[in-house]
Amino acid sequence: MRHRLVIMMALFPIVCPVVLPAQTMGAYLADRIDQAPLPMTDRVTDPQGTSYLVEFERLVLSLRSGNRFRAVVRFRRTLTSVGGSTRSLARSTPVQSMTVNGTFAVTGGAIRFTPDPSADTQGLQMLDGTVESSGRIAVPFDYRNGAVSRRRILRLRHAPNIL
Repeated sequence: MRHRLVIMMALFPIVCPVVLPAQTMGAYLADRIDQAPLPMTDRVTDPQGTSYLVEFERLVLSLRSGNRFRAVVRFRRTLTSVGGSTRSLARSTPVQSMTVNGTFAVTGGAIRFTPDPSADTQGLQMLDGTVESSGRIAVPFDYRNGAVSRRRILRLRHAPNIL
């Protein structure tokens, strides 16, 4: 069975684009996932007993002019057991990164991200988040390993000196 990390995003009704105020444009850095600080580690075991240790290191979101965005997530996924075997298979894996480009729209307190179609973004869908303030954004983040899915909430803060 082929296992891979898939990031899924929730669908919601279409909204009209609104330009963010100048002070909210720029880079945002995820500093929390749910209520825990990043980096975060999660053990994911599918129904067949295959376990992975998923480590989320960093997510940087850049809001650009023309209602464009770029998101870069860095993570590591390590196979730890197969078929429920107690034999540990922990292998050191390199940090992986995924970059998604697309458009965003703001309506009231909601922000919607729509990825550009490409081979790298196959399976990604629109993502609705919340503008908590001019310097904070909350974004749902779903990931899957095999049949196991997790929903998390990323909390990002404006970080003008990150890029």
